[in-house]
Amino acid sequence: MANRKRRRSTEFGILLIDKPPGPTSFDVVGWVRWALHERTVGHCGTLDPPASGLLVVCLGEATKLVEHLTNDDKRYRARFALGRSTTTADAEGETLSVAEVPPGAEAEGAEILRSLIGELQLPPPDFSAVKLDGKRAHELARAGKPLDLPARSMAIHSLELLGHGRDPDGGAWIDVELEVAKGTYVRSLAEEVGRQLDVPAHLASLRRVGSGDLRVDDPRVVTGLVPVHLPEIEGRPPKWRVEFPADPAAAGASVTPGQDPGQGRGDADAQQRAEAGARLRGHMSKPWDRLPFPVSLLPDAGAHEGLMTRMIQGQRLGASPSNCATLQIPDGEGLCVLVHQARGLMMLVRREHHDGGPLRRLAPTRVLRFEPEPESNPSH
Repeated sequence: MANRKRRRSTEFGILLIDKPPGPTSFDVVGWVRWALHERTVGHCGTLDPPASGLLVVCLGEATKLVEHLTNDDKRYRARFALGRSTTTADAEGETLSVAEVPPGAEAEGAEILRSLIGELQLPPPDFSAVKLDGKRAHELARAGKPLDLPARSMAIHSLELLGHGRDPDGGAWIDVELEVAKGTYVRSLAEEVGRQLDVPAHLASLRRVGSGDLRVDDPRVVTGLVPVHLPEIEGRPPKWRVEFPADPAAAGASVTPGQDPGQGRGDADAQQRAEAGARLRGHMSKPWDRLPFPVSLLPDAGAHEGLMTRMIQGQRLGASPSNCATLQIPDGEGLCVLVHQARGLMMLVRREHHDGGPLRRLAPTRVLRFEPEPESNPSH
């Protein structure tokens, strides 16, 4: 069979999406693929289906940056519910136990949460993506297999108490905003509070409000997405899709008199897809605008072109004052970004220092290619 040539990516950017509760992160990625006709799409940190908030999505060559955005600390607003525990440790699971919450337990639970700030060793929830003997824990849990997941490293960097109170049914709740390290399950924190209080507990709601320097209230975030529940298939988890709210003016315009209904439906779907794609492109950011590294936007022509060519070939450059000035690389530790829009090149460069000493070498770590933008920097 002849090899089919893979279609080249046409998109190059980063989307910040406010995911609604219901769909999985992969559901949202699938919708972005469909809307933009783009196969190469990846997200930077999973949100559980019941959770909402910031989902960072990379497109085309920008998926090579996922690792640099996934490792960022995450900020959440969470509600911990006392008085009920569930199979999934969140509000979507089946009830495991219910108990009366003693007076003052919510205030005590808030103090327990404060005491958890720092490095932690906690078991992840049974319904999680952690692998056990080569299989996902949630797959084993859904099949009714007993699990004993080992504790793993988690961390709370900061925590702000937003309030706590009692429910009419005798339960209680604690609202917090917290910043956590990658790999921290907020559901595990809910279960730990319950263990220390000796009261059933679960995570009632979760909203991601930040990832590194990115925030869900950024003006370019894709907001207002509507979750649509698809028909259920026995034995499988719920399926969802997302879409922009329908335009009421176009609600009855998919089929015109005398037109084949099937053709009309296809035309309407194509129009919906085109409109969704156009709206997403209007929210897309250049990848270098979203990375937490210093960025140098280089002129369309000059001595830097020869230096970049050498680094594209894998060469490390000496960090001489001349090279750093030509590439506009600032002194400092860690990665920086070089962008040559006229050549369609973006490069991540690691600044290597002598032990505790001055900048020594410039080492290319990743090269991304995109559609060139001639005369992008005429002022230089």
